[in-house]
Amino acid sequence: ALQSDTYILIGTATCGRASGALATLEAFKTELARRETKVEIIEVGCMGLCYAEPLVTISKPDLFRVVYHNITPELVPRLVEGYIMGDDPCLELALGTLEENEEGYPYIPELPRFEHELRLILRHCGYIDPQNINHYIANGGYSALDKALKLQPENIIKEIKGSGLRGRGGAGFPTGQKWQLCHNAKGAPKYVVCNADEGDPGAFMDRVVLESNPQQVIEGMIIGGYAIGAKRGYIYVRAEYPLAIERVQVATNQAQEMGFLGNNIR
Repeated sequence: ALQSDTYILIGTATCGRASGALATLEAFKTELARRETKVEIIEVGCMGLCYAEPLVTISKPDLFRVVYHNITPELVPRLVEGYIMGDDPCLELALGTLEENEEGYPYIPELPRFEHELRLILRHCGYIDPQNINHYIANGGYSALDKALKLQPENIIKEIKGSGLRGRGGAGFPTGQKWQLCHNAKGAPKYVVCNADEGDPGAFMDRVVLESNPQQVIEGMIIGGYAIGAKRGYIYVRAEYPLAIERVQVATNQAQEMGFLGNNIR
């Protein structure tokens, strides 16, 4: 039987894999095959709850999207029987729902982990397939690039300055000022270099973004390159991040195939 409107999201970023997410993924495939049921399984990145991995989200039409935590292979038959095949949301295994509800189920954005956050860079991490550019586009991806290409570089820099955006390093250097300096520089050629190296022990911000939403990084680099007049870009990722490297390469190839990256992208 094909349940075309039901899908399963499994976090398979490095944190999820370290907690056994790939075994959970295989368990879902095995259990669904045993029941001769076809459900789309999508590998996603990290939503920021590494302690709760492996994380599984089940979405069914007209029902809540439920996020389950610490799902080991042994728990998979319970989820398939309860919420894939039936209407029991298995709340004893749930972290919460992704929709507000009147039933009193925990609402994920209101959990202590998230309630004080306004997520911008991380808002799609853990909810889209990082290896499918269409997921990014469906959530507004590359619309900023489309807008930027209709502006002159000077106007883009003006927008960035007006936004108050700053670098994430200790100095908090204004991004618009940095772009202005690069734009005004007389030297050629110019390059955009994305420093995805993390020197602080246990600091995995860059890795999470590259593993969970690499297209967002690529789009930002393209906009920056256009604004300063750079024709090439480099992403520096350390060898200890093999999954990030793999997903960035896939994302780069897809961006080129879709015409967002390359020569004459207008």
